[in-house]
Amino acid sequence: MKTSARAKVRIRPARLEDAGALADVYLSSAELHLRLDPSLYRKLEWEPLEERYRSRLPSADDNAILVADIAGEVVGFVDVQLKRPDGEPRMLRDAVAAEIDIAVLPESRGSGVGTELMNAAEAWSFEHGAEFMTLQVHTANLEAIRFYQDRHGWRTSGLFMLRRPKPPTAQ
Repeated sequence: MKTSARAKVRIRPARLEDAGALADVYLSSAELHLRLDPSLYRKLEWEPLEERYRSRLPSADDNAILVADIAGEVVGFVDVQLKRPDGEPRMLRDAVAAEIDIAVLPESRGSGVGTELMNAAEAWSFEHGAEFMTLQVHTANLEAIRFYQDRHGWRTSGLFMLRRPKPPTAQ
């Protein structure tokens, strides 16, 4: 059943009792990613995910897990983590960045839930001094790429490249 775009979405901070629902939403996203690239992603178990969220709630000052709640049901979340400058000499500007990870249940995608979560993540990031926001998206996840770029003004600024190391050859 697709969530109606007219459904009242409430964005709020995640609570300890949301840990199981967060695991459900993350697991649905993980299953999508496994289908996109089984060489990179793996099948996850629910219990360790639920414990991971339980251990992170309530959120610390430098991160937030915000949930999309429709009629008391968590249908999505955005996990925002601030990365503070470390003073290391490098080419990239040493600035406060907000790294985000977003997931929405399949039946709620395309209904405005993701947009509400992105808006909340941006507001939280701004209020906490982030100069820019980052996220990772698999190149095969075209729907997500369009969502980020076309609907929310994100731009590609680099590529995350992956290669498995090969054993050294005899010389």
